[in-house]
Amino acid sequence: MRDQTTRFSCFASGHWADQEETGSCSLLVDHNAPNRTEGPEWPAAHTMNELERLYLDNGGLAGFKLAITPCTRYLDPTGFRFDDTFGRQAAAQWIRTAFHDFVTADVAAGTGGIDASVGFETLRQENSGVGINDSLFWFSFFTNAKVSMADLVALGAAMSVGACGGPQIPLRGGRIDATGPGASGVPEPESDVKTTLGHFSGAGFSQEDAISLTACGHTMGGVHHDDFPQIVPETAVGVNNSAGRISMDDTVANFDNSVVQEYIRGVGHRGGPLVTTTNKTVQSDLRLYSSDGNATVRKLAQSTDQFRSTCARLFTRMIDTVPKGVKLTPPIDPGSVKYSNLSLDVDWSGKMTLSGFLRYIETGGSASAPSSLTVTVVDRNRRLSRTSVKATTDNTDHSNGIYGPTFHYPFNISFEGSSGLSGIEVGDQRFQLQDSLFVVPTLSSVSPGLAAFQLLDPAHEFTFNITAALRSSNPPYALKGTIALPVPQPGSISPKMDFSTTVQLDLVGTAGPFALYSVVHRQTMTSKQLIGSSIDVEEVGGGGKAMFFKLFSLLR
Repeated sequence: MRDQTTRFSCFASGHWADQEETGSCSLLVDHNAPNRTEGPEWPAAHTMNELERLYLDNGGLAGFKLAITPCTRYLDPTGFRFDDTFGRQAAAQWIRTAFHDFVTADVAAGTGGIDASVGFETLRQENSGVGINDSLFWFSFFTNAKVSMADLVALGAAMSVGACGGPQIPLRGGRIDATGPGASGVPEPESDVKTTLGHFSGAGFSQEDAISLTACGHTMGGVHHDDFPQIVPETAVGVNNSAGRISMDDTVANFDNSVVQEYIRGVGHRGGPLVTTTNKTVQSDLRLYSSDGNATVRKLAQSTDQFRSTCARLFTRMIDTVPKGVKLTPPIDPGSVKYSNLSLDVDWSGKMTLSGFLRYIETGGSASAPSSLTVTVVDRNRRLSRTSVKATTDNTDHSNGIYGPTFHYPFNISFEGSSGLSGIEVGDQRFQLQDSLFVVPTLSSVSPGLAAFQLLDPAHEFTFNITAALRSSNPPYALKGTIALPVPQPGSISPKMDFSTTVQLDLVGTAGPFALYSVVHRQTMTSKQLIGSSIDVEEVGGGGKAMFFKLFSLLR
C-alpha cells in the first residue's frame, strides 16, 4: 500500500507527487484589510475550500473518489485492500449510509438528518450489514477541523451519484456531527407500507417522494445473503460473490432508471430482491412501489430525464436535511477557473513564494481548457505587480470530474516580501489572499518523515518543528498555536476532533518584513491521525490568524 497510502497529503487534485513537494494546504483567503488577517469562522470559506477539493479536484484514481473508481469497486477495511470478489460496492454503500442517517429526522422538531449519528447506531437491526461501517471507515481518513463526518456522509452520496453516471448534486458544507445516537426509525424490509411512509413523512417526504427516493437509492448495488439471509438465499454465494449479492438491476454500477424499467416490464432483475424474494414478509420495495398503483415508478421509468431530475432534487433535499440551528453554506460553485492547494512560503532573505494549482472545469457551455493560464501577483496595495508566471497543463493533469472534464495547472511564483501579496489575478478573475500571518512550509518539518510513514502504523511519537511568519514592525514575543487532532470516540467508527492541545511559538528571528516564530512539539498519534491533524496560529489578543495548516503536508 505504500504507493497509495503516502498520497493523502492534501486530498486534492490527483497530483499527489506535486502536492507532496509543494502543498501545505494552509488557507490564505483574505476577508480583511491587508495589514491583519482574521480568517473566516466555521462554517465559511474553510469548509467550502476543503469540500470543494474533495468534490471537484478528485478525478482519476486519487483521494476521496478512489474507493468508487470504478463504480464496481469495494474497499475491504479488514485488510485495507480493494477486493471486488465480495460482491459489494462502495458507491451503493455510501448512498445507503446517507439515507440511513437522514431518514430518522424529525423535521417538525428540528432533530436528526445528516449529522453522522448513524455511526453510533450500527448495532441496531434497522442498520444491519457492514455497509455503514465500511463507508464511515473510508470517510474517517478525510475528516479534519474543517470537514465534519456529517459533511463527508453528504459528500459520499453526492459523489456516488455524480461519479457513477448520475446527475450533479449541489453540495453544501457546514454540517455538525452528533455526539451520540439519534432516534430510530429506518424503514426495514419487514416494515408495512404505513410504517414506511410514516418514517418518510417524519423526515418531510411525501408518498411520491418516498417511492422516488427509494427507486433512486436502489439503482445501484444489491442485497447480500451475508446481511439479509431472509431475503437472499445461500445459493447466491459464489467465488466472485462471497457476500452473496443479488443486484437491484442489470446495470449495477450505473446510476440510471433500469431498476424501475425492469420492475415495470418484468424483465431482468424485475426491481431487485426486495420485489422478487419469495419471502413476502420482506417484499418492502414491492409494497412501496405498488402503494400508489405503480403510478410513480411508471413515471420514473418512462423518461431518463425525469428520473435524473427527480433523483437530483430528492438527493439534494436528503443531504440538506440537518438539525435545527445548523446553517449550511451556499452550494459549491464549480466555476470555470479556481485555485486549489495554495501554499505560501518565505525564505530568510524575505523572498516569498506562492505555489499551488489552478483548476479549469469544462462545464456545460464553457470553452475548452486552454493549454496555459497566466498567474499574476496582486501586491499588498492591491495593484497588479510585474510578477507573472504561465501555468501549463497536459494529459497527466486531466481527469473526468463530477461537473465535466477537469484540468489542473501547477504553478510556482516568487516575489519580494516588501511588495507582498493581496491576491492573484488569472484572466479576468481576481482572487483575494493574505500574507499577514502564515505557517512557513520550508522552515517547518516533522519527524519521522515520509520514508517511514505507514498508514496503519500504531501510535508513536511525532516531532513537529513549526515555523510561522508574521508581517509586523512591532512583533509580539510569541504566538499561540491550536492543534486539531481526530481522536476515537466510543460507540462509533467515526472520530471526533479534539482542540485541547495548544503550543506557544516563540520569536526566533526576522526574514525581510516578517518576524519568524517557532515551536518544537512532540505528539503521540497514529499515522491516520496525522492525516487529519492541523494547526491554527494566531496573535494573542485579537490579532491575525493563520488558519488550518495541515501537519501531514510537512512529511518529506
